[in-house]
Amino acid sequence: ADDAAPSPRRSRTGLVVLGLLLAICGVTMLSVITRLTPHLRDRVLQALNGRFHSQVQIETLQVGIFPTPEITGTGLALRHKGRTDVEPLITVRSFAGRAGLAGLIATPLSLSSVDLDALTIHVPPGGVRMGERTTPAARDGSDGPAVSARSSSRLPSLVIGRITARQARVEIASRDARKLPRRFDIHDLVMNGFRPDAPASFTASLTNPMPRGDIETTGEFGPWQAEDPAQTAIRGRFAFRNANLDSIKGLGGILTSLGEYSGVLERIAVTGETDTPAFQLDSGRRSVPLKTRFRAVVDGTNGNTVLESVEGTLAETPIRARGAILREEGVKGRRIALDVSIDGGRMEDVLRLAVDSAQPPLTGRVSVASKVLVPPGEGKVIDRLQLDGRFSLAEARFTSYDVQKKITMLSRRARGETDDVGGASVVSNLHSSFVLRDGVLRLSGLSFAVPGAVVRLDGTYALRSQAMDFKGDLLLEATLAETTTGAKAVLGKIFQPLFRGPKGGSKLPIKVSGTRDKPEIGLDVKRALTPGD
Repeated sequence: ADDAAPSPRRSRTGLVVLGLLLAICGVTMLSVITRLTPHLRDRVLQALNGRFHSQVQIETLQVGIFPTPEITGTGLALRHKGRTDVEPLITVRSFAGRAGLAGLIATPLSLSSVDLDALTIHVPPGGVRMGERTTPAARDGSDGPAVSARSSSRLPSLVIGRITARQARVEIASRDARKLPRRFDIHDLVMNGFRPDAPASFTASLTNPMPRGDIETTGEFGPWQAEDPAQTAIRGRFAFRNANLDSIKGLGGILTSLGEYSGVLERIAVTGETDTPAFQLDSGRRSVPLKTRFRAVVDGTNGNTVLESVEGTLAETPIRARGAILREEGVKGRRIALDVSIDGGRMEDVLRLAVDSAQPPLTGRVSVASKVLVPPGEGKVIDRLQLDGRFSLAEARFTSYDVQKKITMLSRRARGETDDVGGASVVSNLHSSFVLRDGVLRLSGLSFAVPGAVVRLDGTYALRSQAMDFKGDLLLEATLAETTTGAKAVLGKIFQPLFRGPKGGSKLPIKVSGTRDKPEIGLDVKRALTPGD
């Protein structure tokens, strides 16, 4: 039993041997890590450069083996094709990547996950292809390493299992250096399967700046086209909620939109629908429900949008539109150019949107075909809005009892009915060409017809002051004497030669002035007494 017990001397010898073995292993591992770290640093830089065809700059980069393999760094910047005349295409404040030893050694370099802090994608003016050029590698004052884009095609690529960015943003720069870039804040971005030969799936939550609202989206992105990022494929679904239209001058309401998109970054086809239960214009201040279905093409590198088809319903009025929303160089905002048509809509729906009154001034079936232009710039939409088109209004009735009573009386007198016996109120028909500039609506060939009478006018209507200035003619089926009784009928017979109209009726030169609420309609004496006018 005494022989089986280890002696203190043997125990001490075993501990010394074990210590020597551990020391040898430590020195060996330290030697391996010391040689492996610079190699991995180079591989990371080369992989990034090869994946993005960029001049890569990193302020700090560390590679750790224990307890798990990890790559961390700060100050990552990727200058696409070496461009130094614009902000880097991608910047990251700090990052941490994890991988197995096999992934660090294998080709391509494979990371199981990467966490990014303060990711920024900066799109240069006009998009990612404007003014691209390849430049030699340069540190440009950076303390970290830089890799030339020229050699990227010979370098290994990069595969990442999962990319997570909790604070990220996309900035689209303006061509005007004095203006701030358009900014999209991304709250959560998760991308799975980032590799050179297949698209990566993603989910993201972001804030749209104009109109301001929250977007949730899922889809597939890639593979990344390093030579031409604008050609990188993307597809997915989106939900745009709580978009506050008050953030756009002249508009109001809360918009919700659902849809799908697919294509490449510079040409994304989007289909979807919108719902704005209380849509407003600042000119009317009355809300009207608006729903639309749309097909559009969006340039994801600068935000320009071509509306291929928009089919909407304003309350119960159908509206169709197509056109484009484009950014103009050196001017704040975007240029909106549309072709809009309404076929058999309700006039009251349109007037509720455009006129600030508790009750629309008239009702009827309206048809419109117009070009709509809203130039970019300061000021309210009503002052910048430009229209050029035609409209017709059938079966119109005025909601004001006094106005409708006068219209009905005009129709009766125009047909030679002078008794005061009441009857059903007549309907009116209108049609005209119109041009709107600087808040002034110019109507030409305006024709207002009721049974027995036609009013033809040309003139202007100021949207803000509601001031009217029209001149034209009143055509009656009856003679002047037939429109009245007593002494006035005698005077009518005397002056009838001055106002002889077609087919034996009467033609009176008239003018309309005052405001919409207090119109002044009367005989244009100057034209009446001027032969040939």
